[in-house]
Amino acid sequence: MKVSDAELEYREKYAYLPSTQSELIEYLEKNLKLDKNKIEAEEEKIKSIQWERVFIEANLVPHGSPRPRYSSVTGTFYVKGAKKMKRFFEKIIQEHMIICTRVEYTLRAYMPTPTSTMNNTEIYLAEKGLILPISTSDWDNLAKTYTDCLQDILLLNDNIINPGHVYKYYSIKPRIEIEIRYQVSHDSKYNKRKTESTVSYKKMI
Repeated sequence: MKVSDAELEYREKYAYLPSTQSELIEYLEKNLKLDKNKIEAEEEKIKSIQWERVFIEANLVPHGSPRPRYSSVTGTFYVKGAKKMKRFFEKIIQEHMIICTRVEYTLRAYMPTPTSTMNNTEIYLAEKGLILPISTSDWDNLAKTYTDCLQDILLLNDNIINPGHVYKYYSIKPRIEIEIRYQVSHDSKYNKRKTESTVSYKKMI
């Protein structure tokens, strides 16, 4: 089987390295000049970072974004309805500083229960979260839709999210619930520099 250029490049750069995390850590300990006291101090500093929480409940029917369209007037791509969605979230989010540090993001999308095609038992079990949607909207499309509309309102950019989770449920009352946990400070000087060098951050300040 022919090996692709990407595979060849990967092998050249990384084939000599071990595979597991513990082996990689051991490799670094042997090959880097490390200050044990400094490492312990930094680890303790990172573990002691405080977290804050923002919870948003939006009474709307969850849906993913349509595909971007091209505007011959502006020469750019746009997503239909994106501005309207952003204005909606601007109204329901209480005044809050824009978050620039690492975010743990959880989206719970409660899709309309198909009461016309489910029987009563299924409707009840769906409300309990035992019968779950396996149809559109796609989980990644939902994630993109409801993170993009928070940018410049609550989040500096969606690239600060790590990790991110999307859960789809059925409910007789469709809605969106977003839980955001964020660090009150950066976990490293490196991430602080990276964030403050971005166009988004420079526009904000």
